[in-house]
This record gives sequence, C-alpha cells and structure tokens, in this order.
Amino acid sequence: MKTVLSLAPPAEIETECLAVVALDHGSKDKPDVMAATGDATVKEAAADVITSGEVTGKTFEASLLHRPAKLKAKRLLLMGGGKAKDFSSSDLRKLAGAAVRFLKPKGIRSFAFLVPNAGIKGEESVKAIVEGSFVGNFDPDTYKSDRKDQKIDSVTVVARGDQKQLQQAMDEARVIGESQNFTRELVNEPSNRMTPTTLADHARKMAQEVGLKCEVYGADKIKELKMGAFWGVAQGSDEPPALIVLRYEPADAPATPVLGLVGKGITFDTGGISIKPADGME
Repeated sequence: MKTVLSLAPPAEIETECLAVVALDHGSKDKPDVMAATGDATVKEAAADVITSGEVTGKTFEASLLHRPAKLKAKRLLLMGGGKAKDFSSSDLRKLAGAAVRFLKPKGIRSFAFLVPNAGIKGEESVKAIVEGSFVGNFDPDTYKSDRKDQKIDSVTVVARGDQKQLQQAMDEARVIGESQNFTRELVNEPSNRMTPTTLADHARKMAQEVGLKCEVYGADKIKELKMGAFWGVAQGSDEPPALIVLRYEPADAPATPVLGLVGKGITFDTGGISIKPADGME
C-alpha cells in the first residue's frame, strides 16, 4: 500500500474519500458530537448529518456522505471515536483500520485520513493512522474459494506540522505495518505449507531485502549445539529442522558487547534491538 503525506487544506484534497474522526465532547446524558478538525469547511460539510443525530460518535460507527458540500473529496467518511476525553493514539490506530475495512468492500481503492484535532501529537497521529491502515488492509482469506481480493492501494494522511518529522513518522509506521502483515502471512499458513525449509527461504529473502544477516542451521548444527528440546521436536516430523538466526549489525553499532536488561512486559533497550519474553517467561 502506498502512503502519502499531505499538508494541504482538507477541503482541497482530491480523493475518493476523506475520513474524519467524530468525537463526543458531551456528557452521558447530553452528547455533543463534533468533527475532530479545526477546518471550518469540513465541519460545515458534516454539520447536517451530525445535527440530525445520525452520527452519534460511538466508537467504530461509520457514516458515509456522498458529494460533501465544498469539499473536493467525492465522499466524506465520519468515523466515531467515542468520548473526546478518552481518545488516544491507540484508538486512532484502530479507527484507521476500521475505516479501511469499511471502504474496501465498496470498491474504494484510495482514500485520505485527516489527522484529528484531539490533543495527540502530529507525528504520533500519523504513525497511528498508517499502522492502522496497514493492519486493516491485511487479507487473511488466502485459501477461501470466494476470496474478494479487496484492498486499499493508497492512503493519504492529511496533517499539519513539520514536514520532515511527519514524513519520518510515516516512514517508520509503514515499516512497522508492513512487518506486521509479513509476519501475519507467515503465521496464517498451514504447517504442511510453511515447513521449516520454506520459512527459512522466506527469512533469507527478507533479510536480503532489508539488510539483515541470515544463517540457517540444519540438524547437524542443532545437535552440535546440544539443543536437545529443539531436536526432539524436530524428530517428530518428516520435515528437516531449521534454526533461523537473524542478525542486525548497523554500521554504528558498539564495538564492545552491551548489557541488555530484559524483564517481563518491559524492555530496557541498550543496543537498538528490543527483546520481549513470551507470556509466562521471566
């Protein structure tokens, strides 16, 4: 999926659909829903449907308006984000994914998402929108006979702020999103297709593309390393085992070893690489 950063006024964005977050600033008994933007034209385009009560601002509620007044976007999508006081970057990430999943079945292949005016830093918002869009764009139906092959080809994030910092945030989020989907593709494969040998081939290819060092150890090396438990599991299969070792060695890495303190649920990052233990491990 292509990601584009735009600093243009939202009303001037030419897109199949402009997604805007709607938040409830009122109380439990008296809702006060508003489009989370300081752009008067966008607020005006959404005013009628919000005033009518059709848009309640409830989380993941999606309301689609065609040919919104005074906007160059062909559609305006209002995504409910819940209470404004509780809204976070995590919620924004989920909303971006929900927007993608809502638009894909409608044949929309590109859209723009307006960074909400909700007290979240611009770079953090951009990251949340891009990551959420990638996760929402993932297609798990590889082997379904009625697979639709629906996906978003491009997302434009409309933001305000320092272009360099916002672009850096977008690039980082794109890498994270693509990496998550790459991992999900591997995990979703059945074991008779994703054998150790096949997984090793994927690891080699990925390492070559991103500049990692990859080593794959076979049965002899596994036994030499006295990895009894690993070897014991491998003996229960006709497929040969593969121990995949990936190394990230940046040019500016410390010449001497560094100490990394790893705890359950929290990581002290000392060398550019974070390791988090699985649940149940100390």
